[in-house]
Amino acid sequence: MLMLLALLADTNATDFDQRLTRMATLYEQVCLKTFPDDKAVAALMTARNARELTPGEVKVTMNNDPARGWELNDGGATLWIEFPPYHACSVRWNAPRIGDLSAYRAIADKYESATGGYFPIQPYDGDTGDIHIHATGEQRKLPTKGAESLFIFDQHITDPKRREAGETGVVMRFVHQFAPPQAIGN
Repeated sequence: MLMLLALLADTNATDFDQRLTRMATLYEQVCLKTFPDDKAVAALMTARNARELTPGEVKVTMNNDPARGWELNDGGATLWIEFPPYHACSVRWNAPRIGDLSAYRAIADKYESATGGYFPIQPYDGDTGDIHIHATGEQRKLPTKGAESLFIFDQHITDPKRREAGETGVVMRFVHQFAPPQAIGN
């Protein structure tokens, strides 16, 4: 019995690691290589048979921020385009824990090395209701006085009753964002 439990745990860990690698690869393909061309992103989502989210579904996540989103047919991941003033592309999914981010880090490091000028930004920690949000990333200043940033966000429920009821997972997000000058204090 213990051997079966160990095998199942190992299989789940392998599935989790493979999914995290798939999300990093999707982020690279769509958010780093295709974005900021919104029309090309939409065409790529159509080619992947992703279901475009309804305006009501987008509002749940983005509130009143202008955006489009797609649900991928891979078991729960979504891809988002947020429109200016913050122009961003993100891959989001639910996970049991944060996990090994080395696949993301390799992709981000390659992109940052190719485009140059990145520096670490101050990590963000904040609460919205009973959700804790944590973000880390790198940023570079652009000639337009705006900024280009790569972020990793993770968020989880902090309410003890909700956690006790089983809401213990993490929402993960890889984000590539272009911010206007007024947003970064130039």
